[in-house]
Amino acid sequence: SNLSLYLQNAVGNEAAQWTDSSGNGNDATQGTEGDQAAPSGGGLVFVSSEGDHYDLDSQIEISAQEGFTIFATLNLTAHGANQTLLGLNNTNHFLEFATGGNTVKIKTSGATTTISPGDGSRGDFQASEKFLFTLVRESGSTGNFNLYKNGVLLPQDSQANHAGDAEFISVGVRNANRFLNATVYDLAIYEKQLSAAELVDVHAFLTNYHGLR
Repeated sequence: SNLSLYLQNAVGNEAAQWTDSSGNGNDATQGTEGDQAAPSGGGLVFVSSEGDHYDLDSQIEISAQEGFTIFATLNLTAHGANQTLLGLNNTNHFLEFATGGNTVKIKTSGATTTISPGDGSRGDFQASEKFLFTLVRESGSTGNFNLYKNGVLLPQDSQANHAGDAEFISVGVRNANRFLNATVYDLAIYEKQLSAAELVDVHAFLTNYHGLR
């Protein structure tokens, strides 16, 4: 299935560890009590001012020109600063929501790509709104990025793309900064570009489960 990570809602979501349900044993762990998020709603509440974050047991490595798909159901507490969903504990690779709730930034192979629904001023990722976020990178030499919210494609006026390799090992932090300020209800990473039919199935399951439709 190419499922590399699945932090499943209401399954093993404890403050010190969110158990990976993908079958890969890639748990998200945090041994420092002050940096642990609080369990809530089957997920974890990350507080940026407290530096809440987790490290995965194994690094996720996505090759250049390889497609991938990331699902996250979350509720941003605020969007007054860049905040990282996935990182590498350095500044080389990360996925983050940009200040203002309009765009998403991803850094792969040392290049930062801004993914902007519409013209980048639509405000699709607002605070205090629970939503399903999906990022798909198409396989191949172009590496187009496509965003979905609650299972609906967000068209881009200017298509974002980058086919470089991607590496992630942390949740909620970039490089001891840009901490996540949100409740994360679930998080899944596939090391493949899911087909249209597979996307429909996963979107239907997650939106129905979380009452987003």
